[in-house]
Amino acid sequence: MKQTIIFLILALPVIDLFPQNDSVLKFIFVPHPRSDDQVNESIYAGLSGINFLEYDLRMLGGDITYSAGKDSSTLAYCDNIFDLSSPNTLWCLGNHDVQSGHRTLIKKFTGRDSYYSYSRDGITFIVLDTELDANSFSSTFIEGGQLQMVKDVCDSITDSKYLILLHHRLMWMINSDYFKLRLTDSIAASSRSMDTTNFYSDIYPLLQKVKKKGIQVLVFGGDKSKINIEYSPEDSITFYAARLSTDIPDNINNVIILNYNRQSKNLVCSFVPLTELTTFAAEERSPLPENFYLSQNYPNPFNPATNFGFRIPASSAGGPDFEFVSLKVFDILGREVATIINEEKTSGKYKINFFAKDLPSGIYFYRLQAGAYSQTRKMILIK
Repeated sequence: MKQTIIFLILALPVIDLFPQNDSVLKFIFVPHPRSDDQVNESIYAGLSGINFLEYDLRMLGGDITYSAGKDSSTLAYCDNIFDLSSPNTLWCLGNHDVQSGHRTLIKKFTGRDSYYSYSRDGITFIVLDTELDANSFSSTFIEGGQLQMVKDVCDSITDSKYLILLHHRLMWMINSDYFKLRLTDSIAASSRSMDTTNFYSDIYPLLQKVKKKGIQVLVFGGDKSKINIEYSPEDSITFYAARLSTDIPDNINNVIILNYNRQSKNLVCSFVPLTELTTFAAEERSPLPENFYLSQNYPNPFNPATNFGFRIPASSAGGPDFEFVSLKVFDILGREVATIINEEKTSGKYKINFFAKDLPSGIYFYRLQAGAYSQTRKMILIK
């Protein structure tokens, strides 16, 4: 049984290994990340090789794990992957996120209400909570304070080049003539007959109003879909959904990558197969790495074994070179509990298997230091 974990903030040094070009930002939209594993509460295995923290902004389509909000351990696992409290992690809650009812616990990790707006670099985002006024799988409505928030943003928006609406349930697919023929076997049967009429009666006119101001409107639905959707009706509001399902091969499972040029204000959305986005595995193709890197451990949470990798680059003058490498594990109080490496290593890529059979359940940090480089990552042991 998972233990509830109390968090302390540790001042462990972290270096950003993925500085973006000053002009170009890279965002990622991850639909329905959960696996079907109800015991370990994990994200889908095909996503585990992606370092989501290298993206400037993360849009999560909901249902992160099978029951993401049920306890602190599961949320800590999600936080470790997506950095839930970051203003640049936008999480629209799905039914599997809140089915245990722990919205208060979720808010402790995110620091935000379940619906909100956020602006940066000429883009305004609206994050909706389609579970807030949902009646199981028979209906879902955006009403009350949430509808007023949408109205306020759409009325006041002026300086943004884009408005992006992010939500979980595919409200705009249910009552659309265009999508009726595409619904069969493409989304869960329980969702196909939902009453979502207030999207077209209340939300859609507000989006059209924004479009008439010269602001481009993009709508991302994050519920489970077995088809990719990029659809623009005549008013040029563009709807997106991405194919991501546990019974589909990863070479056709997709996330959406958004490349945004801050100078030209040009935003390009692309469906990208999961197999093209792995981090450490993809680096195996090159003989010597170009940057330091410490990968996220997998599996995480783990019991009692997990593995991760790191890389040491050659110097600019050519290599291989030697670096004194320290790789240690610390508990949540900052006490060293294991030394994995404490010696010179040549440039290259390394994989580590870590066994924690003598350690109690809890949150641990593993830190790589090599010369001036240092990076720390978090892992969770659950016995």
